[in-house]
Amino acid sequence: MRSQHPRLNAPRRPADERGQVLVIVAAGLIGLIAMVGLVIDGGHAWGRQRVTQNGADSVAKAGAVVVLEWLGGESTLTMGDVGCAVEGAANAHAVDPEDVQFTDHEGNLINVAVPGCAAGGGGDIPPVAQGVKATTAQDFDTFLMGVVGIGQLTARSDATAVVGPVLGTGVALPVTFPQTLTVCDSEEVTYSIQDWGEVGDPDTWQPYEILPDPDEIAAGQPSASNLAIIPLCSLAPGSVGWLEYGCGNLANAIENPCDTYIPIPAWVQTQTGNVNSLEPLLAEYHGNQPGVYEPEDSGDPDADHVVQIPIHTATCGSNVGVTDTDGDGFGELNDCPAGQWTAGEGDNTWYGIPFWVGFILDEAHVQGGDAECEQPYGAPQLVNPGGGVGCLKGWFVERLQPPSNVGIGDINPGDNVDIGVVMIR
Repeated sequence: MRSQHPRLNAPRRPADERGQVLVIVAAGLIGLIAMVGLVIDGGHAWGRQRVTQNGADSVAKAGAVVVLEWLGGESTLTMGDVGCAVEGAANAHAVDPEDVQFTDHEGNLINVAVPGCAAGGGGDIPPVAQGVKATTAQDFDTFLMGVVGIGQLTARSDATAVVGPVLGTGVALPVTFPQTLTVCDSEEVTYSIQDWGEVGDPDTWQPYEILPDPDEIAAGQPSASNLAIIPLCSLAPGSVGWLEYGCGNLANAIENPCDTYIPIPAWVQTQTGNVNSLEPLLAEYHGNQPGVYEPEDSGDPDADHVVQIPIHTATCGSNVGVTDTDGDGFGELNDCPAGQWTAGEGDNTWYGIPFWVGFILDEAHVQGGDAECEQPYGAPQLVNPGGGVGCLKGWFVERLQPPSNVGIGDINPGDNVDIGVVMIR
């Protein structure tokens, strides 16, 4: 009798089916290795990206430093010198400077590439150049992703550095004065803000002229004899405007302004608010000895500080923008269209600002009807400053004009205005 053994009677597994299992296992192992490689090589790529970003920052900053030196008077510097600085920074960080170009003061490309290193050569630095944008890259080998055919990856980063006021080192007051004024709230108050030496004898005070550096010319030392009284006129349209910098209300714009840049020239919008509460805040930026110049670097905690103030020459009902009308590479304020408001007319909302001034603040009276505005020290004194008329007292010491911008940042009393290289993105 034949025995019935189940193992002997079971069908045999074909050899090719066993091969298919091996293929599936191998494919699974490759997928597992690829996923592990993604984690390991992805982490490595993230680290390389940080290295590349540091390299881009360094390259842009190195190029902008040469632009800063050139703007500061080193007229012999050329585009080739910028290229040498860029090359040195790229080599130090082991990155490839794929694309490096000059920018304007806002970081916009001017379509001029930084050439290779050529000390003293490569052509003149463009007259509108005020920064450098760099794109850097770095190739690196993978650890495990080569199993799926990815043996190399590339990290790439961008950075832009411009020359301008360093954020956090000065205060920009959210108020603008007209360059020329003849009437303030029906009172005759004539003045014109001008560069030092523009009118008459350069050694003679002409309200309101920008004083020469007191360290260079003793006659220009700020004193009670050349103190300026700037009226804050409330009723004459186009006279004074409190401005919107995008930093909250007026008090916050003075006490804790946000980080932003305002190009020169520009149209800036007005802002309404309670100016009576601003006087204690402004007092943090001037000393307690009216008519006496107390330098910031004197160590006196009650020193007079340099503040930045925009000066306007026109007003308009809208932001009509800036255009390079004469082809010199610098923008000029566009005219206010017919039918809209112009200087001294209507309910103004936008101020055309072609330049800013550095102003040593000695006194601030903004509550209106301030008797101090018609008392020495300072000229011209305001006659019967009734209504909402106030004033700032101090000295004009600097003119900020294109190509430039004004940096507004988190500032504190005692900070000095400084110019340097700023990373903007």
